Amino acid sequence: MYPFEYHIPTRIVFGEGSVNRAGEIASEFGKRVMLVSYDEELIKKIGFYDKVMKPLQEADIDIIPLFGVKSNPDVNLVRKGIQLCKENNVDLVIGLGGGSAMDTAKAIAVGVPYDGDVWDFPMGKAEIKEALPIMTIVTIPATSSEMNPTSVINNDEVRRKDGFVSPFMYPTVSILDPELTYSLPWRQTAISAADIVSHLMEGYINHTVEWAPMQDCYAQGMIKAIMECTDRLQKNIEDKEARAMFMWIATNAWNGFYVSGLGFYDQIIHIVGHSFSAFYDTPHGSAMSVSIPAIMKYHRDDRLEKYSVFANEVFGIEGDVSSETAQKGIDALEAWFIKIGVPVTFAEANMPTDELDVLADDILETAHRWGTTSYTKDMILDILEFAI
Repeated sequence: MYPFEYHIPTRIVFGEGSVNRAGEIASEFGKRVMLVSYDEELIKKIGFYDKVMKPLQEADIDIIPLFGVKSNPDVNLVRKGIQLCKENNVDLVIGLGGGSAMDTAKAIAVGVPYDGDVWDFPMGKAEIKEALPIMTIVTIPATSSEMNPTSVINNDEVRRKDGFVSPFMYPTVSILDPELTYSLPWRQTAISAADIVSHLMEGYINHTVEWAPMQDCYAQGMIKAIMECTDRLQKNIEDKEARAMFMWIATNAWNGFYVSGLGFYDQIIHIVGHSFSAFYDTPHGSAMSVSIPAIMKYHRDDRLEKYSVFANEVFGIEGDVSSETAQKGIDALEAWFIKIGVPVTFAEANMPTDELDVLADDILETAHRWGTTSYTKDMILDILEFAI
C-alpha cells in the first residue's frame, strides 16, 4: 500500500424524489443559478427538465440556462458559459445530465474567477485557485463526475480531449434521483455501463501493487454488480431497483475510493479512449468498450495471473493461471459488451482506420501529459491493431 490522503467534500442527496429539493438546496448558495444541460428541446421532451425547473422556480431562483452540451463537452460552450456567469453574477453552477454536462459545469465554475482562457487548465498552463460552488443533478449515471474533482473537455480546433483535476472541482452537493433515469433509453444505458466498467477496470488491471486484495476484490465485485444491473434492465428497462443500484455503482466507480493505496498507475484505457472521442466524436463509453479489450489482448501474456483471476472471479471461468484462462476472461468481457450492444472494434464504433499513425501520436501525447512513459508509438500502434 502506498501512502494516500482521502477526502471527498461532496454532499450526496440520494433517493427517488430527491430532485424536489433542488430549489431548497440551491438557495443555500444564492438566488442566481446557471443551469447547464443538453439540447433544450431534447431534455424538455424527455421530461426531467420540468422536474428540475419546478423546485428551482418555487424557490424563486433566477435561472440562467446554458443548453447545447454534447457527449464530448466542448470548450467553446464552456467559454460561453463563463461569460454569461460573469455578466449575470451567478452564485451557483448546476450541471444537469451525465458526465459531459457535469464536466462542462465544473469547467465553467473554475473559469469564472480566472482571467485567462479556460483551456489553460487542461494544458497545464495555469493552476486552479478558486471556483464557484457546483451542484450536479445526475440523469445519466456513468462517469462519477458527481463525486470526483475531474473535468474532461474537448477542443475540436486542435483535435484534443483532455482532463484536468482540482479539489475545487468537487461538486459541493450532488442530487442522485433514480427517477430521473427511468426514461433513459437502452443504448445510453449500455454506453453508460461500459463507461462504469472502464473506471473499475482502469485501476484494477493497471496497478502494480503485488498484493491488493481490498482494491482488487472491490473492482471485481462492482463489475459483477453493474453486470447484474444491466441483466435486469435488459429484461425490464423500467426496473426501479436496478436503476437505483446502477446510479450508486456509477458514483462509486471513479470517486477515488477503491484505488486509494495503489499509487500511480497507467490509465491507458482512458488515454486511448480519449483520442477516439477527440478524433471521431465517439461517445465516451463506446470509446472505452473498444479500448479495453484491445489493451487486455496486448497485455495478456505479461499479466497472466491478473487476467486469469479476473476470468475466475468475474465470470466464473474455471482454470489455472494460463494464457487460455486469461484469454477466456477477455473473450467473456468482449462478449458481454456485444451482448449489451456497445462496440468492440473500430468498425463497430464507426471509426475510420486511415489515420492510425496520427492517432497514435495523439495517444502518446496524452500518455506523456498524464505521466505515463512506459509506452512507445509502436506499442500504441499494436494496441490499435488489436482494436481493428
